[in-house]
Amino acid sequence: MSVFYPKASKTIVGHKAVREALRDTQTYSSDLQGDSDVRDYRQLPLEVDPPRHHLYRVALAPYFVKPTIELLIPEFRSHTENLIADFFQHGDLEVGQELALPLVMKNLGVIYSRPQDVDEWISWGPDVWTAESEVRDGKVLHRYLDAIYEEALRKSTDDIWSQIAHLEIEGQQISAAEFRGIAGVMLAGGRDTVVKLFTGIMWHFGNKPEDLQLLRSNPELLGPAIQEFLRFFTPLPAMNRTVVPESSTADLPDDRYVGISFISGNFDETVFTNPFEIDFNRGRNPHLSFGFGPHTCLGNHIAEIEAKVFLEALLNSGKNWKVSSEDIRYHQAPYTNVPDHFGAIKIATA
Repeated sequence: MSVFYPKASKTIVGHKAVREALRDTQTYSSDLQGDSDVRDYRQLPLEVDPPRHHLYRVALAPYFVKPTIELLIPEFRSHTENLIADFFQHGDLEVGQELALPLVMKNLGVIYSRPQDVDEWISWGPDVWTAESEVRDGKVLHRYLDAIYEEALRKSTDDIWSQIAHLEIEGQQISAAEFRGIAGVMLAGGRDTVVKLFTGIMWHFGNKPEDLQLLRSNPELLGPAIQEFLRFFTPLPAMNRTVVPESSTADLPDDRYVGISFISGNFDETVFTNPFEIDFNRGRNPHLSFGFGPHTCLGNHIAEIEAKVFLEALLNSGKNWKVSSEDIRYHQAPYTNVPDHFGAIKIATA
């Protein structure tokens, strides 16, 4: 569920410049709306500036803090181990659709207390905006959001949607549009990015099995490996900001958008030695895959914990594999060796 913006008039690149821009919310505002072809509401709290951004973030933070997610590790581990064992048992399968997507959706089912929705989320495929055709359309997601919102208002369950629907911001219960904005980004943020990360991990080990053996021999490198995979695959390569907040005037210039290139920060040679190599011994790794500043990803602990459980299960499986076929779209120069999008990645046990 990638966010699409109009073309930016300029792009900020480099680790230092990107971090400075992400801190400077007055110059580079998040007061904009992406995906105008498929939605007419803001993704929250992504597309709103401080101080209101802070109100949403404070209200949502308890659902995503590390201690809350750590309580779910036993459930993550159980279905991760089962899915991995089943995946390898069936042989030459496609990683994204047959392993990464169902695994991430099952994790979200646990986090949001919505196991009954997992099959539907999986049915959306790699991008909910194209769930029923190759043409971008919001009806699939909005049909789902409208249904769960009506259910949540009746408080018929005590799941995440019921709690979100009854959140109050400055003493006011959130609106239907705000619910759409929050729930939509909760589904998008925890979906495509982690599917890409898990697919990339399988792809990398299939092409470089010595790194899999390195982790098996040195489990203390597991944490650094997670951060290195996050840096290298940069699940969200860029986002837009605007120099003219869209709620401030009706006279909006066409050149208001500025791109913020997270990938440029993650491959900045002044910060990372040999950035185009995946190196588990890199040490300090101030990657920008979770953003930086006030809009740092709320779900960063979820991604890290999910990745840790996933890697542990792969290491403990004792399996080795190789990539038997791949369909990959790479980034444009200078990142032509870095995968942008994984299509069908098939592996075979070695």
